Amino acid sequence: MELSRINLNLLTALHQLLRCRSVSQAARALFVTQPAMSRNLAQLRTLLGDPLLIRVGNSMQLTPRAEVLSSQIAPLLLNIENLLMPEQFDPALFRGRFNIAITDYTSEHILPVLVEDLCRAAPGLQLHFHLWEPAMITDLREGRMDLAACILDQVPDDIHGRQVGEDTFSCLLRDGHPLLDQGGPDLEQYSGADHISISGGGDKNQALDSALATLGQLRRVRITVPFFHSALAFCASSDCILTLPTHMADNLRERYALALRPLPFNVEQVRYSLIWHQRQQHDAAHRFVRERFYDALEKSRFSKPAPGHNTE
Repeated sequence: MELSRINLNLLTALHQLLRCRSVSQAARALFVTQPAMSRNLAQLRTLLGDPLLIRVGNSMQLTPRAEVLSSQIAPLLLNIENLLMPEQFDPALFRGRFNIAITDYTSEHILPVLVEDLCRAAPGLQLHFHLWEPAMITDLREGRMDLAACILDQVPDDIHGRQVGEDTFSCLLRDGHPLLDQGGPDLEQYSGADHISISGGGDKNQALDSALATLGQLRRVRITVPFFHSALAFCASSDCILTLPTHMADNLRERYALALRPLPFNVEQVRYSLIWHQRQQHDAAHRFVRERFYDALEKSRFSKPAPGHNTE
């Protein structure tokens, strides 16, 4: 029997017919006419190859097949209702794993509070964090990654997300750097200096280098490291300049005794986003995790709040 050829509305008619053992009472229960319910019964008899209800004296009795069906139909309809109802999610009962891509800055300064909150609310939740790289958009699409907090200029059409911050750039130089005594760096001093670049956690260099190129200037990158704090340590012990989003530079400069200076040219603002693939848009567990993550990013003193913006 092909399910596609069956009118599933007949299931509710069958349930009422077996429960009421009366065509007229079943019709009233479903707010249909008695002739309509009689047609339903006729179709059910043909479909199931059984009379289902037979008259015995002044009452209708169930056939043996109908007796079996009467014990099955109610839980079947309940399962169908549960299937079609919005998913109910209890974080305390959830068991599952989330793979989340982040930057090392987010990992150190924002995750501890977030992880404590999530583990308390959902003790069965397993969190696996990975260092974000732009190629992980493919991992989101193919299900290897569930969520990413990253720098992203353009959100692809099949990716949902929220912008969680945006910022300008600033320079960091060690205390006692010779350019500080000269009031710099200006554009010429900046392009003529040695620089530190951070390779991990997404592309933070393209916007800088593109803006310099339009001015006919280049950066000379002397040191490339994967992590923020390695870059800060190198900056503190050398004459290299480290260029970071301003809120990161301001939050971390005192720990390394670094001086903060404005960037001597204009660059498009860097944008931070929390993103996921569209197939997880309506998943209750995913919604729970991403909402907690978004709240943590929005409220942390280590974040840079964004103006009202939502690509979800």
